[in-house]
Amino acid sequence: MKTNFMYVGMAVVFAVLVIIYATTTSHLSEEIASISSENPVIVTEDLVVRFPVNLEFKRPDVLNKVRFAQVKFSHFEHQDVNCVKCHHTWDGKSQIKSCASVGCHDELVRKGQPESYFKAFHTLHSDRSCRGCHVKLNKEGKSDIAIAPCANNACHPKRVRVHN
Repeated sequence: MKTNFMYVGMAVVFAVLVIIYATTTSHLSEEIASISSENPVIVTEDLVVRFPVNLEFKRPDVLNKVRFAQVKFSHFEHQDVNCVKCHHTWDGKSQIKSCASVGCHDELVRKGQPESYFKAFHTLHSDRSCRGCHVKLNKEGKSDIAIAPCANNACHPKRVRVHN
């Protein structure tokens, strides 16, 4: 009986000493890592994508005479959509360019052109454009976002005018 008590007592003392050592040693993780002959890589940075959670689309200067309110967009609300669905020229590594960048949707005046800035957001039969994607989701019953009429919808909400 005394030997069992002695073994339990020694185990408790040993555990207490380990706990005291672990809490007072500030470099414990470095000591554990140094046991290995190689320095372990704990975190690797393959890709970090930074983006604004909420943004307001700033129209190119040529288009600023539009009567509709500018569109407010939330990346957070679209987080289940793969980035390259909308940013279709992005290689997954470089910085994402604006839709109005040269070679993308840089036709700013003629709305009807396939590569126009307007069509990037408003093409009805494309799940790559905002309007086309939301029309499809509405038909599938996955969303009920109001996309029509254009003057007062989820995209271009009615402007509140302040009277002086």
